[in-house]
Amino acid sequence: MNRLLAALLLSALLVPAAYAQQASQPMTATPGQTEPGTFLLFFDTNRATLNPEDVRVVAEAAEAYRQTGVARVVVTGYTDTVGSAAYNLELSERRAEMVANELISQGVPATDITTVGRGEEDLLVPTADGVDEPRNRRVEIVVPQPPPAPVAEVPPPAEVEPAAPPEEEEPGPFAFTVGPLYGHNFGETDDGGENDLVGAQFVFSVLPGFLGGVSLKQGVLWSFNGEDDGLTGRSVAGLEFAPDLGIVRPILGANFGGVYGKGVQDGLVAGPEIGLDITLLENVAMRASVAYDYQFRNSGWDEGILWGGLNFGVRF
Repeated sequence: MNRLLAALLLSALLVPAAYAQQASQPMTATPGQTEPGTFLLFFDTNRATLNPEDVRVVAEAAEAYRQTGVARVVVTGYTDTVGSAAYNLELSERRAEMVANELISQGVPATDITTVGRGEEDLLVPTADGVDEPRNRRVEIVVPQPPPAPVAEVPPPAEVEPAAPPEEEEPGPFAFTVGPLYGHNFGETDDGGENDLVGAQFVFSVLPGFLGGVSLKQGVLWSFNGEDDGLTGRSVAGLEFAPDLGIVRPILGANFGGVYGKGVQDGLVAGPEIGLDITLLENVAMRASVAYDYQFRNSGWDEGILWGGLNFGVRF
């Protein structure tokens, strides 16, 4: 029983001593990058030298400088609180200079490096004066990082307006039509003979506007049922009033020209014409007309030629 009490008493004395010894041992610090662009190196007490692990971290900082392309690297040295403040300030400056020289050897221009000694200021681990804290014996390398690229705002999709229907092309200012032409001549001879004429008529309309235009008409016909049958011609020019009402143009015009050949009395003619111009397709037209030619060689108005025609053609 006495031995058990002695053992318990001995344990109670040794455990606090062990905890005290463990607490007195300084905590270790690991060099490396703590956040993007920030690197930490740690030093032994009263030392300003670099070990291989420190050199590796400095090389990482130099590579970060090359990747970012910044114009300035800041190297700041620190100490713990052991020793005088003046000595610690000088020691922190030597540590910063040591790291700066290694950066230069790694390819960082000396003009792009700023060194600062802070001594006991800005402790990483706050302690009382005279405390040996390895995490406070450090050099901090700061490589400023470029600001993040602004996120491009994606504009909302533009509203697509429906395509306008293609405009219909207006017919051109000219028209050419051709078709059958029939005529009855009430004054083939001076004594009042009559005959008939059948053939084709070609019409070329020039500048037909909203109210009308000018037409040139050429007829090629054959006269029959008269005293002098044979080939006959009719060439006239017409001035027409033909307002555009959409697909229909009513025609009111006047012709002037001449007739010649078999079955007619060669000479000048003039007279009215009425008709309809109908648009069948976009540029296809049909023209039905009735005209009367007064023959100047005859004395009576009833001794002219009555014409009826039906033409088809195109506008262009």
